[in-house]
Amino acid sequence: MIAFLLCTGMRIGEASALTWQDIDYKNNVIHVTKTVSRTDKGEYMIGTPKSRTSVRDIPLNDAIKSVLNSQKEKQKRMHSNVVNMSQNVFENLFGGMVYNSSVNKAITETLKRLEEKGQYIDHFSAHALRDTFATRYIEQGGSPQVLKTILGHSSLAMTMDLYSHVLPNTKQKEMDNLKIVL
Repeated sequence: MIAFLLCTGMRIGEASALTWQDIDYKNNVIHVTKTVSRTDKGEYMIGTPKSRTSVRDIPLNDAIKSVLNSQKEKQKRMHSNVVNMSQNVFENLFGGMVYNSSVNKAITETLKRLEEKGQYIDHFSAHALRDTFATRYIEQGGSPQVLKTILGHSSLAMTMDLYSHVLPNTKQKEMDNLKIVL
């Protein structure tokens, strides 16, 4: 799921609610039509996404397809070689839904194990994967307008304010490429 979030920029609740019928290989897209959220009583429920623009299609690429193929093979091993189209793409160990807190706990535990081995990485949450996707998309020359629709934002200003972190070396590279004839 972590690799999937990093490759798609999806919100964790959207990925948690994703079923195999939402993966449209014929049209080469992921249909984002629902999300997992918490009620006022703290219970989890599947409902409509955050906003009208959050209902969207995200194009598949080779990296996303690889993650999905790996996930499907894992589920086949767990479920006697059968994967149901209404089944969640990502499940917990017991076949149930994956929640935000579970993913964040897994990230924290992994970071602790890495630190014990002398590899320190600053703590981050699952939402940071969305930030990273968006930042890398912009850095690699992706269109801000297309990024806005992939992320499900309602305005370009929101997308650019939140996710277009400019790294110092990117800024320098772009200035070096700028040619002004005097």
